[in-house]
Amino acid sequence: MVVPRMAGPVRERVTAADRRHFDFVQTLLRISDELTEEETKNVKLFCRHLIPRGHAEQLDRAVDVFNKLIDLDKIDQENLDFVKEILERIGRRDLIQNVLRRFQPPDREIPENPELQPPDREIPENVELQPENHELQPGTSQQGADVEGNATSNTYVVVNGQVRMIQETLDRLRNHIATLSGTRRSQVKFRGYKKHKSILVHFSIPRENTAVLRHMADHSDPRLVYMGVKSLQIDAEVPIKVQQGAPLYNVKRQLAVDDIEVGCSTRTKHQRAPQSWTRLSALNLFSDALPLHLQAAASLEYQGFSYSLVRALVQKDRLREHQMRQAIQNLRNAEVDSNTLRQNAEVDSNTLRQKAEVDSNTLRQKAEADSNTIMTLRSKLNIAENRLREALETITVLEEKLQQAQEFAEKAAKQVTSHVTEYRGEKPPGGWPQEYRGEKPPGGWSAQVEKADAATQKHLAGAAGTTRGRGDVGDKLGEDPTVKEEDKKSAGQDSGSGWHEKEAGAAEQERHLAGTEGATSGSTGDRKQRVITFGGKGSKRGKFYYPRGVVVSPGNVIFVTDRYNRRVQVHSTDGVYLRHFSTVVPGTGDKDMSPHDVCMDGNGTLWVVGRGWSADHVVQYSTDGTVMARFDQKKISYFRGIAVNMRTNHILVTDADQGAVHVFRPDGSLVRTVQHPEGKMIHQRYVTVNGEGNILVTDWGTHCAYVYDESGKFLFQFGGLGSGEGQLSGPYGICTDSSGHILVADSGNGRIQIFTRHGEFVRTVRTGFQPECLAVGPEAQLVVTYNWNHTVTVYPNY
Repeated sequence: MVVPRMAGPVRERVTAADRRHFDFVQTLLRISDELTEEETKNVKLFCRHLIPRGHAEQLDRAVDVFNKLIDLDKIDQENLDFVKEILERIGRRDLIQNVLRRFQPPDREIPENPELQPPDREIPENVELQPENHELQPGTSQQGADVEGNATSNTYVVVNGQVRMIQETLDRLRNHIATLSGTRRSQVKFRGYKKHKSILVHFSIPRENTAVLRHMADHSDPRLVYMGVKSLQIDAEVPIKVQQGAPLYNVKRQLAVDDIEVGCSTRTKHQRAPQSWTRLSALNLFSDALPLHLQAAASLEYQGFSYSLVRALVQKDRLREHQMRQAIQNLRNAEVDSNTLRQNAEVDSNTLRQKAEVDSNTLRQKAEADSNTIMTLRSKLNIAENRLREALETITVLEEKLQQAQEFAEKAAKQVTSHVTEYRGEKPPGGWPQEYRGEKPPGGWSAQVEKADAATQKHLAGAAGTTRGRGDVGDKLGEDPTVKEEDKKSAGQDSGSGWHEKEAGAAEQERHLAGTEGATSGSTGDRKQRVITFGGKGSKRGKFYYPRGVVVSPGNVIFVTDRYNRRVQVHSTDGVYLRHFSTVVPGTGDKDMSPHDVCMDGNGTLWVVGRGWSADHVVQYSTDGTVMARFDQKKISYFRGIAVNMRTNHILVTDADQGAVHVFRPDGSLVRTVQHPEGKMIHQRYVTVNGEGNILVTDWGTHCAYVYDESGKFLFQFGGLGSGEGQLSGPYGICTDSSGHILVADSGNGRIQIFTRHGEFVRTVRTGFQPECLAVGPEAQLVVTYNWNHTVTVYPNY
């Protein structure tokens, strides 16, 4: 007979603790899988002092090393600082961001240990946290030792004002305890917590560092009060109650301060503040940059001196600080008065120039405290004066040439008239000697006629000037006498793009001038905008010698690579010259390089790729031109483009010799190489990365743009040779805007085409010239470089 089984309570087979353990193991496995073989060896090297000799060679994977660290009590589910420290030292901060922080998010609630009890009774005020263990009496010890043999002590802290314990609160509490006890954060081990009206938190710290905490608790140190600590117990000693108080903002007025109210009980309305409190700010309680007198006071305090010395030092410093602030305020008032008098004197002495300086004086008065603004205004004024001076000189030269042309034309007309019979509508006697068909008459023109005609043509050609298109100069670097032979090979690539433009040079120049003088309209309508064009050929400030790459910073500052001048020029979006810096390459045989392209990373620093005499270089500069990092590449036959993936901080560089895009870390180590699976991408020019991490590359050899995902997998391509909508001819620059649209410099068709993120045609922006590179600013400004006219054009609203 089978006895029926009684239904009992259903037990949960997989608990929350089990799931937490699974997540912990999965995190370690993910980190191990992401590490390369070389990085795994580095992890073993960092752990060599912990793992016995001979055992490290048996650990093939990083997860085996992590398992050993778990056995050694170096890491656990609540303390991954050891792994974080190793990842930072081997340069894998991306794993900390993408893996560790997901396992330990700031708002994650730490599981409670309801059975946690200190070895002795809590202070009487916190009845809810009194222990039930009566076997251990004060004076007994539950001390232990860590894996390195250092003695540790159990520290129990009662914290008030907390509702729940989350990861961020625990990390902050551990940091504060480590700072106060003078030990490393990794040596402060979290053992658990229990909450009621207050929270009992259990840590283990090195025994040698407990004396400082004990002394601070005995004197109710304000830093413990700021942390919200109500009592402190070390091992089985008697708990030390931390006296709560309200800090003062002003000793004379006896007012409470709000910035360190956390953890401090509020004073009653008529209660006078304790005199032992000082004006210690919550922002610098745990800072190493404390004033010298506070550092001395802390040192004296830990040596057993009373708080009276601390109070005297702080009050003296407060008086000195007040006097210094008053002196600074007086100096500022005097400076304002002097500036006002100087401005009035300038207005009186420059009566004739008052109208021109009204705007600049107003801006100067409003921005007296901002020296950068004043420098910018002065630069604008100097540039305007230089432009006006150049314009006057140009007008004078043109007037002289026009007068000379008129004189030559009149002289030539007189000479030709003297040799031509006036026609009166009648046939000359004897008939016409010969029908004129545009040929030279038998015997030729007279010497005087030929001389006059030749002089007229020569002068007219000189006055009108010669306009050369892109095909006249070519992309060969050797055609400029100042450029050395090594640039000829790389520059010759552009001239082989299939364009024959010598005959169309003058027409192209006409279109460009027409586009920059007035309003430019796109193909989608008659939207008019003020187009700003600046630059021109030259080596002076504000002039370019074949500009190529361009990027716009979040602060509306334009950075342009000035190729043959071997520098990067900086302008405002109004075309005002700000500064420039040379593209130096320290630590190599090359003094500097010829820059090809530029981009900006998430930290606001510039990455420039260019060519030196011995190799191609990728250099990181600050915005003022200071070299921060560098790595080199093999010299190739084509120009290179560069971009930054803001999601991973990886650097992307084109390599047209291999038909690929190389992805590097900032230290120059190669992450991956992106190529077309069928080898169709052969002549890459420029590259960019959109907000989704997808890689976009232009190829002037196939007249297409190619799109890959972040891992290098080919997604799709668009374009194709032609002049219709969505077709491309020799595409160069490429970028994306805030809407995700793709902008491509359709150089061969003299326009910029806009596509959706899926490569579908949207509309066209006519430029009137062959655009080289382009970038979109934070206020939707479209900035385009024109390599062959040595100019940069800004479309405020494309």
